[in-house]
Amino acid sequence: MKSTGLATFVNRTTELSQLGEWFSRPGPGLGVVFGRRRVGKTWLLAKFSQNKRVVRHTVRGHSLGEELRQLSATAHAVLQLPRRSLLDRPFVSWDDTFEVLATAASTEPLLFILDEFPELLSVDPELEEELRAVWDRVGAEESNLKLLVCGSAERVMESLQEHNHALFGRADLRLRVQPFKAHEAALMLPSASASERAAAWGVCGGIPRYLALWDDRATFRQNIDRLICNEQGLLLSEGELVLSDEDLVGHAGKRLPEQVLRAVATGSTSYSAIRASVNALPTRALKEMVDAHLLDRVSPVTSKSDTKTTYYRIADNFLAFWLSCVEPHKSPIEQGLGSTVGSVITQSFDDYMGLRYEEAFRQHLRRLAGEGALGENVVRVGEWWRAQGAASDDPCQLDVVVLAGRQRAPLIVGEAKWAKSVNGSSELGAMKRKLLDSGLANPDDVTFYVCARETVTRSTGVRVVTAEDIFA
Repeated sequence: MKSTGLATFVNRTTELSQLGEWFSRPGPGLGVVFGRRRVGKTWLLAKFSQNKRVVRHTVRGHSLGEELRQLSATAHAVLQLPRRSLLDRPFVSWDDTFEVLATAASTEPLLFILDEFPELLSVDPELEEELRAVWDRVGAEESNLKLLVCGSAERVMESLQEHNHALFGRADLRLRVQPFKAHEAALMLPSASASERAAAWGVCGGIPRYLALWDDRATFRQNIDRLICNEQGLLLSEGELVLSDEDLVGHAGKRLPEQVLRAVATGSTSYSAIRASVNALPTRALKEMVDAHLLDRVSPVTSKSDTKTTYYRIADNFLAFWLSCVEPHKSPIEQGLGSTVGSVITQSFDDYMGLRYEEAFRQHLRRLAGEGALGENVVRVGEWWRAQGAASDDPCQLDVVVLAGRQRAPLIVGEAKWAKSVNGSSELGAMKRKLLDSGLANPDDVTFYVCARETVTRSTGVRVVTAEDIFA
């Protein structure tokens, strides 16, 4: 097992740079930091806070008076005010709190972190208005108070910055902490092989907390048994916590957002299929899921979004894995059948992993494009398919199409398979046939890629990508 402390902190160089630039600006600053549960906000802010004067308060959902009392104790240890003991005379209001903190920041910067801010809004519904008034006053003073409000409920945190909210226009930093990409997740699994890293990413996604729990010296099955397939498994009920952060959880079949997520997880991915599955109009629920970064709305790379060619997929690997592979077996696991259920989950993993590995391949090509390794003027990297008029029609799907230039001409076409070995010649023939059939491009004008887990045989005419490249 790896340590889950700051010693395991990896990556986040871009986020640290953004925070550092924000902190170095003269005068007061208000930043909004958000991201889903377990994404590493705590690690990031702890790393950023090192060697800084910082008051950090994590909201626990207590009464306002108790929250201010606990905040006072934390601030007392940091500020050591000469004329007021915050233990004997704790803060009595937010106005009082910010007056003291702003004064303490008059000579040197002070970082004030309010973590789990949505919890505070539930304790004090008028807080946004109070904070706006207080912050407008602080902004007019010569203070170097830097306030970061943080939270896991992404929709709540993003709404703080909307025009109809009191804090609109006040924040000078907006930072969404996103899950690691595939190559970034690999940094947390140094002892695993590339294929093992890929499998761990398939389960954990890019969530640092889950990756830190994954033992990269153990087998896939051993990790599944330890983390999921026993009554005390740390990830057994984690999917419910992910949903609860966005206020979507409830009794199965009772809430439309839940029904939509489960419909997508079980294969109903088009609008019409989702509507049939939930027996209701899912338009609003789908928008909420996309806004909450729980669903991706995907269209062919060459076209604009429309209902006929759009499909939906679970955005996060872990939630997709939990909904499709874990939740159906949760009750038997809790009843002591984890040892037998574990083999079923392990056997079904390859079927689940196919679509996830395709996305890892696309992420890899996007990274290469960003580095300039795919040539100039790359404008999009995505998947492509042709809408079927009837169930018997050839779907003509391509896992990857890279578009370049103002004409958005196909530059690269690729296929990915979560198979240990893939026949490159066979895949090349299929891709050429699809290109000719689709009319997207002349096969002589594109470069072909084939992605496998470990090896591509008969690879003449294709460029090879494996897990070793993606999860290096």
